[in-house]
Amino acid sequence: MPPGLTDRPTALPPANEVEAQPIITPGTGTARAHLPLSLASLIATSDDEDDERDRPFNAYRFASSDDAKGIVAEAIRLLLNYEQRAGLTSNKRRATDQETFDLTVDAILSDLMHHHLVDYPEGIYVTRSNRVLGMKSRYRPRAYSKVFPRILDLLAKPELGYVRQDKAAPIPGASKSTVIRPGPTLLTRMDDGDIDTDDLDEHPHSETIILKRLKDAGDYWDEGGLEQYVDTPTTQRYRHELDTINQWLAAADLRYDPLGILGPHTAFDIRDRRLRRIFTQARFDSGGRMFGGFWQQLRKHERRQGLKIAGEKAVELDYGQVGARILYGMAGHLPATGDLYQMHGYNQHRDGIKKVMSAMIFAEAWPDRFPKGSKTLFRKTDRIGEVLDAIEAKHPLIKDHFHKGLGHDAQFIESSILVDVLLSLRAKGIVALPIHDAVMVPSSKVLVTKEVMLTVSKAHAHVEGTVTVEG
Repeated sequence: MPPGLTDRPTALPPANEVEAQPIITPGTGTARAHLPLSLASLIATSDDEDDERDRPFNAYRFASSDDAKGIVAEAIRLLLNYEQRAGLTSNKRRATDQETFDLTVDAILSDLMHHHLVDYPEGIYVTRSNRVLGMKSRYRPRAYSKVFPRILDLLAKPELGYVRQDKAAPIPGASKSTVIRPGPTLLTRMDDGDIDTDDLDEHPHSETIILKRLKDAGDYWDEGGLEQYVDTPTTQRYRHELDTINQWLAAADLRYDPLGILGPHTAFDIRDRRLRRIFTQARFDSGGRMFGGFWQQLRKHERRQGLKIAGEKAVELDYGQVGARILYGMAGHLPATGDLYQMHGYNQHRDGIKKVMSAMIFAEAWPDRFPKGSKTLFRKTDRIGEVLDAIEAKHPLIKDHFHKGLGHDAQFIESSILVDVLLSLRAKGIVALPIHDAVMVPSSKVLVTKEVMLTVSKAHAHVEGTVTVEG
């Protein structure tokens, strides 16, 4: 077993008591397609928790112990010597340029070491685009600049052997990300220094309020990317709220015990707790869900069986039919009684109705086919038009709000609810971990948490909500 990995339950005491200790569990499985070439590759935003978790380059990582610093210092010395022998540079770098060089080498090697120790099944995804790395951005750390590809190529030289990289094919439709992995030299140095995750740390992330731009409707391959913005009182408030939540969660007593949980196990670091809010459609009243935190990487059964908060079993409380209920509130009507996804003729196909109804809320036009992944949830004889008609017949009061592209607006209300729920629970001394439209809390705090969730949701959505205790 590599250094830093353990199958024993490990606690992370409050930061002001002792140095934080990580717990890592190994993961296996098939990876998703490579991330797109853009600054968005810095932000992992998958909503599907059962997908394998490919990880983009974390340019905030650095060597924190003497042993890890020694590996980085040796690599920098060898790189400089190689440049001089090969005639790749004629003048000594300016002090600021050398500082960026050193910072970049440190980030690359530290992230690769961490990646190897956590035992992620796939490599790390990076961009080499001069256009992306050369532009000014509030999102990109200093170690991810236009000199990054050159330093990466030096580290990958066979004579040095610190990095293995698979460069992206320059053809439309192919993966636009380069994949990097630890090279033989780095792996040997790690073994010699007995490196584990305690030898590595992260600089504070520069931006937690993320704004995604609109996709280019005429470009099939456009993945959206990130939008630059100027701070306003609203964005400053969002950042202050999230900083408060992140500091609170960083000091929380969280434990994870994988004993008895069926594999494959998700690889993660229990110190990974920092949340980001990601807004969509180039608007700060669109989207806004919180992403990040190791618990969001875990599969449902892993969270429910292995996670403990303040020494208690963690229980998940989930808002029921939240998108549909918020849409009723936006339309100024009370929701229909009962389960909003159950309807005559489709009693055995609730999951399919839920997917189609969600697509109807997000779509800007009447669809002519089943949403991706939903066809198998219906009978072979079912037709999309009939399903749409049945949903509209069940919900005549919000019929005019379907196919208007209101999904991101509804999601903003949902995300605002979750932020207020977290702040309210924090004020009550209850640690809560957000998972989009749900939270996990200690088992003894279920009743008070449910009361808070219902009160907050009604204040934002203007309709009564429902909360279920999962599992």
